[in-house]
Amino acid sequence: MLDMKLCVVFLLISSSFLLSVSLGQGLIDSVCQMAQLHRLECQVHRVQTADGYLLSLHRIPAPRNQSCPRETRARLRPFVLMHGLLGSAADFVTAGRGQALAVELHRRCFDVWLPNARGTTHSRRHRTLQTSQARFWQFSWHEIGLYDLPAIVDRVLLMTGHRQVHYVGHSQGTTVLLVLLSQRPEYNSKFANAALMAPVAFLKHLSSPPLRLLASDSSGVTKLLNKLGLNELLPATALTQVGGQFFCSATLPTYTLCTFFTSLYVGFSDYPVDRNLLPRILETIPAGISRGQLQHFGQLINSGKFQQYDYRSPRLNSLRYGQPTPPSYQLRNVRLQLQIFHGTRDALSSQADVQRLVNELRQSRTRLYQVPGYNHIDFLFAVTASQLVYERIIQQAWQLDATAAAVALQGR
Repeated sequence: MLDMKLCVVFLLISSSFLLSVSLGQGLIDSVCQMAQLHRLECQVHRVQTADGYLLSLHRIPAPRNQSCPRETRARLRPFVLMHGLLGSAADFVTAGRGQALAVELHRRCFDVWLPNARGTTHSRRHRTLQTSQARFWQFSWHEIGLYDLPAIVDRVLLMTGHRQVHYVGHSQGTTVLLVLLSQRPEYNSKFANAALMAPVAFLKHLSSPPLRLLASDSSGVTKLLNKLGLNELLPATALTQVGGQFFCSATLPTYTLCTFFTSLYVGFSDYPVDRNLLPRILETIPAGISRGQLQHFGQLINSGKFQQYDYRSPRLNSLRYGQPTPPSYQLRNVRLQLQIFHGTRDALSSQADVQRLVNELRQSRTRLYQVPGYNHIDFLFAVTASQLVYERIIQQAWQLDATAAAVALQGR
């Protein structure tokens, strides 16, 4: 057990050192590159958060042609698709035509917005801080929910003239929405509905061996990261953007090793990722995280609660929260129409934890869909995701927008 723990820590740290070698080289805009490959328009907008982070927000506007007339585009509210841990906006484009959620939404005449959370490949700037400074990386997913997400939603509403957005979150993308609405419930009114794919809030029953091992000695990992001065983990670089072609090459031993470690992290699946797609996935994943994000998730595993960051000191917690222990997020403040999708072979988001989340969302109208055989990333890359998951999301959005348009027309 100890040897395996050391192995996981070594891989995490050595990868961060190795990948940081080429940070000075230019990174390609993989999101727009993939979108343009499929002949889609791609825009990049800059958003500043209340605490000074400068985010990249990709946009794939609705088609301006006969298949999507102006009245249809005006009726449909925009979609915001929020990526998970280690991911970026590219997660929703990589699978391409017929499979990627962003591409499917565009085909169905929706205006699609793809945020990149602070610290990821395309959001590595701050008004006053540099990525070389430790202060830049002093955040967890709490700050992404509290600062990044509201800045993103406000910009989308401002740019489109709509009063509400449709929202889809994957993994950490679900966590940050729950943080925002728990902490700032006034934002409920800015969402028409939300789809949570592989939701992450309670992690008591997580079965991923690497993450459970890291969480079991989180204080030891913290001390080691302190000594090494590592604040950013698994960043994207010019090297990694081409490295996927080598790591998951056509040679059987390398490919087998690649799929084994992928499955160890996210869970085995009844729907293996297309062998030709895997290199493209690894060109954009990992996209970088702060150590605080990993540590905060580790605390959820250990505590079994969905709560704010624990500073491991009653005094520090009292200074921050006015109490010696971190407060739980108030899920009763979440008041949305929710579609929740859970995979039966997900090693991170267990059935028991997802059901607990549903039970805690007492003020929301939730519909739980269990997807047989899906693991954590199948919601992004499985060939059946469009049929089993995306079609439900699109149909609900169409119905909600048609109803809203009819009500508005009657009110005139």
